[in-house]
Amino acid sequence: METLMRVAQITKYSKKPHIQINEIPIPEIADNEVLVKVKAAAVNPLEMLIITGSVKLIQDYEFPLTLGNELTGVIEKVGKNVTEFQVGDAIYTRLPLEKIGAFA
Repeated sequence: METLMRVAQITKYSKKPHIQINEIPIPEIADNEVLVKVKAAAVNPLEMLIITGSVKLIQDYEFPLTLGNELTGVIEKVGKNVTEFQVGDAIYTRLPLEKIGAFA
């Protein structure tokens, strides 16, 4: 299995977006999480609100920030407490505010 993944990230809030493509380690998952290989990620108006800092009063992200709130993909790994999903399942989801990062 690969150890790095490519991601689209920002390093600060800005009215003039500067998105960088970086490589970061594939994250470890918690016992109640799944790891998904992203096949497609949505780009919607929420991304622009995050990039410009318009939502930082609601959710102030740490940087660098991997963008992306919605995705479709295939589960590659399941945590030990996950019972409703299996490796190989095709899924689509909207990620929780504190776990965005579909542009990976």
